[in-house]
Amino acid sequence: MTNSEFQAVVLAAGRGTRLPEVLGDAPKCLLPVGPYPLLWYPLNLLQQHNFSEIIVVVLEQEKLEIQLAIENTPLKLKVDYATIPSDSDFGTADSLRYIYDKIKSDFLVVTCDLVSNVSLYPLINKFREHDAALALLLFPSGFESDVVMPGPKSKHKPERDIIGIHAATQRLAFVSAASDCEETLNIQRHLLKNRGRLDVFSRLVDAHVYVLKKWVIDYLHRKENISTFKGEFLPHLIKKQHAKRPPKTVQDTTSEVGVVTKNEDNILHYVPHTTLDQKITQTSLFNQSLSQVPYHGDMVRCYAIQAPKEAIGVRVNSTLSFLAINRKLASIWNDLCGDSHPLISPGALVKSTQTKEIIAADNARLSEKTSLNFSVFGPNCIINPKNIVSNSIVMSSATVEEGCNIDNCIIGHRAQVKSGSVLKNCIIGPNYIVEEGTHSQAAHLSNADQYMEIDIQ
Repeated sequence: MTNSEFQAVVLAAGRGTRLPEVLGDAPKCLLPVGPYPLLWYPLNLLQQHNFSEIIVVVLEQEKLEIQLAIENTPLKLKVDYATIPSDSDFGTADSLRYIYDKIKSDFLVVTCDLVSNVSLYPLINKFREHDAALALLLFPSGFESDVVMPGPKSKHKPERDIIGIHAATQRLAFVSAASDCEETLNIQRHLLKNRGRLDVFSRLVDAHVYVLKKWVIDYLHRKENISTFKGEFLPHLIKKQHAKRPPKTVQDTTSEVGVVTKNEDNILHYVPHTTLDQKITQTSLFNQSLSQVPYHGDMVRCYAIQAPKEAIGVRVNSTLSFLAINRKLASIWNDLCGDSHPLISPGALVKSTQTKEIIAADNARLSEKTSLNFSVFGPNCIINPKNIVSNSIVMSSATVEEGCNIDNCIIGHRAQVKSGSVLKNCIIGPNYIVEEGTHSQAAHLSNADQYMEIDIQ
């Protein structure tokens, strides 16, 4: 696969509204995941699939910070940072529409919060085989199911999708949020007629990795009323699989003011349908319709590929998943990234001689006379002498002064823990200052005037 066949787009303009406990004013895509920022992981995945040029969509005011962070990582990519207005309320579909002029071919869309080692080739090959409009990737859910959040006791209710897939063909029948379904799931009859067995899944996670035809973004560019890709455009596109081309081609018309118009609201207006296209579909070895009209006459086709069970795949889109990936990263690192990327960054300064399974990002400063175990230390954080840190995440630019004992905690971005503090099972919010000698257990400490505390439901 080369850049000449597909472009790659990484969406990194999200505001991280489901990560209020740890994010603060930092870009979501720069959350520390092990030794690298979150955005590094999808970029590295695409680089491993021979992409050398990638479009990254970011907020205008965050571009410089993100660009500098990525330049300090071991990537060999040409990154085109496409900016969207920082004061905009863009959804993911809006962002794609905004960069419409940059898309010249079929393309991949990848979320910035994906951490995975999955091969994308089966997904791309499925897309190629059936000349699909869309192919998407699914992971098994439950990566974070065995991780307990620090802070006050709360019950985590993960987001779930209900996904229908035709078993014989891997065609997508529907995707809907479980929260939108009542006690019963109603399935339309036409989804079952002449299409074989339909499997319905509730324990799969949409990885937010999509392979799309160029004509799909042409159509999306026209549908300005659609704001989000996953919530609005994806169900819309899947439903359009059953649209049929009229017997006669709709002719272009001229309005009363002399402006030539086309039937541009009909999705089939965008699907290539030359005589050569029809012959290729009819003679393809992959059309799975030897005794009937190929694909039941469907011009729009959407497919789903499930990642292998042994593959690593998690979306870091909540505080719990952020905690889970950092907790498990040391044990899965070789499978995820191989041995070419060290868990302790060459730019980290580690003077402690009492360490066990720690991860340190660039410019983390870990002093002597400290005991550091099973913990992750973000970029530019400072751990002063005479501290014990276990099973914790100390985020970027956070500081822990002397004589502290921190166990099973998240220390937020730019937070400060003053001398002599003892913290267990706590979440310390971004920019929060823990006063000297504080003893806290199972608490969420944050700047209430600046940030709203949100319980995980």
